[in-house]
Amino acid sequence: MLEKLGLSQDGIKKWVKERAGIKTPPLKKSPDYMRKWGGKWYWTGALITTVFLYEVVTGLVLLLYYNPASPYSATEYVLNNIPFGALLLSTHLYGAYAMIVLVYVHMFRNYFVGAYKKPREIQWIIGVILLALTLGVGYFGYSLTGDVLSYNAQDVGKGIAGSIPVLGTFLVNIGFGNGTDVSLFSRFLGWHIIMAALIFLLFGYHFYLAEVNTMVPSGKESHYRAPATTPETPSMKSWYPYNLLYLTELGMLTIGFVILVPSVLGLIPSVPILLSPFPGPSPTSIAASLIPPYPPWFLLFAYKAVDFSIFQGPTSALQAMTVFTVLPLLYFLLIPFLDRGESLHPFSRPITTSLGILSIVYLIVMSLWGAFTPSVIISPPVMLEVLIPPAVVTIGGMFVISRLWRSGRLKIGSRTIASSYFIFVAGLIAAVISLATLFGTSLKDPSGVTVTRILLSLGSISFLALGTAKATVQLPDVKMKGNHTLGYGVIVALLVITWGLVLFAAKLSPYHQEMLVGLILGTVFILAGMSLAVYRRIAYRE
Repeated sequence: MLEKLGLSQDGIKKWVKERAGIKTPPLKKSPDYMRKWGGKWYWTGALITTVFLYEVVTGLVLLLYYNPASPYSATEYVLNNIPFGALLLSTHLYGAYAMIVLVYVHMFRNYFVGAYKKPREIQWIIGVILLALTLGVGYFGYSLTGDVLSYNAQDVGKGIAGSIPVLGTFLVNIGFGNGTDVSLFSRFLGWHIIMAALIFLLFGYHFYLAEVNTMVPSGKESHYRAPATTPETPSMKSWYPYNLLYLTELGMLTIGFVILVPSVLGLIPSVPILLSPFPGPSPTSIAASLIPPYPPWFLLFAYKAVDFSIFQGPTSALQAMTVFTVLPLLYFLLIPFLDRGESLHPFSRPITTSLGILSIVYLIVMSLWGAFTPSVIISPPVMLEVLIPPAVVTIGGMFVISRLWRSGRLKIGSRTIASSYFIFVAGLIAAVISLATLFGTSLKDPSGVTVTRILLSLGSISFLALGTAKATVQLPDVKMKGNHTLGYGVIVALLVITWGLVLFAAKLSPYHQEMLVGLILGTVFILAGMSLAVYRRIAYRE
């Protein structure tokens, strides 16, 4: 087609470079392994960027209809009077959720591979600050709807801010206004926009440092030694079209799921209020009195810490936040200076690796605990019963693994792979049976101990499932080349199942027409991303 118009690919590239003043591509090349199936871990920052851009676009549209003087009415107006307003609002909400999850994934992935070490110390610190800003912008945005959850979140935040000595009154005034609703929601809208702008500015510098410092190479390439950089070599392919097509593929898949997930939940009746893509009831309604005072789900871990009875007195909220929020944040900010060794292998850093795993475990445990038992005071014995076992298992297990790895006894051979397959399968069956039993118990006793056991059981199932898959792939008769086909086959199967289940219950939702459009749109994006992946494999053999 281009040739018929007297154009060529090289001619277009030359024209763009001359007119745009681009002499050399601004983005660096990357090794081929970063575009393989497992290479998606290298592009978690790109996924965050995609979601953030989606949030900016949808947020600007919603801003046109927002009224701080009557936030709940404005939210209802968007839902009921704006074409596809329900889809716009629900996907903006779940885009924020996706961004928070991806920021956590991005940070912990880089933590475990040692991406905070030389020469990336400043880049890491900015990333931790971006995590805090992402949680902040999520909190203020979550509270703008004016529903019962919004007021609950504001009450929790106001209580914590007010408990800070000396600065408490000042922080309440600047963050929550003078006590009127107009002042409150005007402040929240302002902080939401300010933090979004700060994320944009800091991310620009974060991205610049990522280009200067290059991506962290694979352990095989860096030999697990810092400083680990990825210098350009003649064997690397140009950013266009290889990286551009790959990022477009990932972007389509990401946006597809951001649209698909809330659309599916919007068509299912009786979704838990913390996961509902729609606002809750009005704070003045009878239904509001039946809803516990939940904060946003991504702050449940901090909210639950306030229920620990070891924190007492008028500053109990501040004590809890300091121990479970401020101190972990300071640890991650200072880790580049606390762990200055050259080794990047997780097994050679048992302390930092254990603390990273425990951070994830406690984050999930306390979030689930807060969701199941809101406002329930937790005694010290119960707190220790929940928090101590994961620490003992994680730290003890990591030191044993580290010692075996250092001594050279932690090796995987063909016999190990074959025998581990059957061990993983047997363990997986036992773990699933155990989980089913625990779920039955949790319905009668939703305590923190039961939640912890369920979480550990889920972790065991995940580990055993991954181990089974890995052992299966490495069996002699199975080739790694099938990974793409298998992965996308699973996605297609899940899409088919989703469509079948959702269409069955579609008419039960008051916004079923808009959610069905979202279901179609999300599916189109996902299939487009998969089609682009197939095209890349055929055209560029990647």
